[in-house]
Amino acid sequence: MKQKQSLAYLTFFTLFYIYLFKVLDYTLFQFQSLLVMKHFVPGLILNGQTAERSVNLIPLMTLTVEDLNTSLLNILLMLPFGFGLPFVSNVRMKKTVVVGALFSIAIELLQLITGVIAGMTFRVADINDVIFNTVGVALGYLVFVGFVRIYRRTSQKWDVSAHPILRYVSERPQSTNA
Repeated sequence: MKQKQSLAYLTFFTLFYIYLFKVLDYTLFQFQSLLVMKHFVPGLILNGQTAERSVNLIPLMTLTVEDLNTSLLNILLMLPFGFGLPFVSNVRMKKTVVVGALFSIAIELLQLITGVIAGMTFRVADINDVIFNTVGVALGYLVFVGFVRIYRRTSQKWDVSAHPILRYVSERPQSTNA
C-alpha cells in the first residue's frame, strides 16, 4: 500500500489514466457524442451509417486490404495499455491481456449501443477490432517486459535508490516471468 501512494506510482497512474481517457475520447466521445447532440438539435445533419450495418461478428473473414491500416492502428492504440497496466498494478501477462480484451469489448459494445439507440453510427462494432486490440495489449506487455529487463541490466551501475521513479521501474515484479 505504501508503494501505491508513492509519487512514482501516482505519476504512472496519472499517465495511464490520461491514456485511457484519450482512448475513450478517440473511440467513443468524439463521434458518438454527435449522436447525442442530434437529439438536442433536431435539424443537425449527420452523415453516419445506419445502425443495421454497424456490427461485424465474423472474425477475420471480412478483412480487406484497406482494413490493414485500421488493424495496425488498433494494435498501436492498445499497445500502451499492455505496457502501462503493469506499471500501475501487479498483474501478469494473462490478466493484462484479459483486462485489455474486456476493455476493448466494452468499447465495441458502447459503440454498438449508442449506434442502435441513435439509429445511426460513425463507428462499427467489429470483432476484428477486439482481436487486433488484444494483440496490441499482448505486444505492449512483451515490450514492457523487454523494457524492464533491459533497464535493469543497464541500470545496475546506477544508484536507483536515490530517484523514486527509477527505483519504481526497477522493482516491477512482472518482468521476471512473462
